[in-house]
This record gives sequence, structure tokens and C-alpha cells, in this order.
Amino acid sequence: MVRLVLLILFVVALVSIPFMVFGEALAEPFLASPAQRGIGLTLAAAVLLAADSVAPVPATLVIMSLAAKEGFLAGLIGGWLGMTAGVVFAGWFGRFAVGRIAPRILPDAELGRLRITLQTRLGWTLACLRSVPVLAETSVIVAAAAGVPLRRIVTLTLLPNLAVSLIYAVAASDSFLTASLAFLGTVAASGALWLWVRLARRRVSE
Repeated sequence: MVRLVLLILFVVALVSIPFMVFGEALAEPFLASPAQRGIGLTLAAAVLLAADSVAPVPATLVIMSLAAKEGFLAGLIGGWLGMTAGVVFAGWFGRFAVGRIAPRILPDAELGRLRITLQTRLGWTLACLRSVPVLAETSVIVAAAAGVPLRRIVTLTLLPNLAVSLIYAVAASDSFLTASLAFLGTVAASGALWLWVRLARRRVSE
């Protein structure tokens, strides 16, 4: 358990340190850019969101900014494609970078057990954490590092990514208060879903 916690903390640090060092500097030009016709801004948002797993990109602000400047549909599609590309990149990073370090922290037997455990509840775990900063990226990276197939991770996050993009694309058209409530609502919903799954599993085991 101690080694597993160390692995998770290591991944959390990898995701968090760029934010602590650079803040939101990487996304500031995009957030400050004017609205423009065409798909240029949508593609820029998708690229930023794809880099979110290892770069200091405030995904919430990027999606809302895109929707406010280019419209609801651009925010929805750009956010969804960008978040999905971010899952692909995070999975690749977890598999080929963190996956090479993980065996030095966890023995092969423990990695195998972790992979089996993640496989049995991976869908719920990824869905619950999709809207939670840092943990969204951490869950994907740890799953990939443990050996969960990237295709399965991407497939299980398609709908949660769409739901998160939909919420923030809608929130962008209203006030800051609505946007804040949307963010808190997605986090609260994630927590409630996670708690419900835990309680349901506990009842089944009893």
C-alpha cells in the first residue's frame, strides 16, 4: 500500500509541478485572444487540452473561453476532441514514461494486482474523476502505467469527456456565478457517483 501511494503521489507531482512553476501562462495567449471565424481557435483549444496532462493548461477556462468566443458548438466539439486527445497523450505518457519507472516502485506482482483491480472498476473510476483537476490526468496515467490498454481507457472516457465539455460550453454563455456553480457541480457529481459506487459494491459484498 505504501509503495502504491508513493507511485500515485509521484504521478500527482508530475501533473501538479508545471502548474506551480508556470501557472496559467501557457494558456494566457489563448484566453486573451479575440474571437475569430473559422476553426483556428477551436484547433488551438484542442491542442492546449491535449497537452493538459503534462502542461499547465486550465481545461475549464479553455473550454469556456472557446464557447464564449466561438459559440456553444465550438466549445462542445473542441472541448471533447481536446480532452480525448489529452487522454490519449496521458495514456501514452503513462505507458511509456511512468510505466518504465513504476516497476522500480512496485514489484511486478503488485503491478499485476493493481492492473486487475483497475480493470474491474476502471469505468467508474475514470468517469468519477474526469472533472476533478489533477486527479483526472493522474487516474489515466496510473492506469496506463499499470498496463491497462490505452484503447480501453480512451473508450471509457469518451462519454465523460463529452459530458464535461457540454457542461462548460453551456456555462460559458452565462455569468461567472453560473460557471463557478457548474465547476463545483461537476466535482460534486463526481464525488457523489464515486460514493454511490463504493456503497453499492459494499452492499453486494455483504
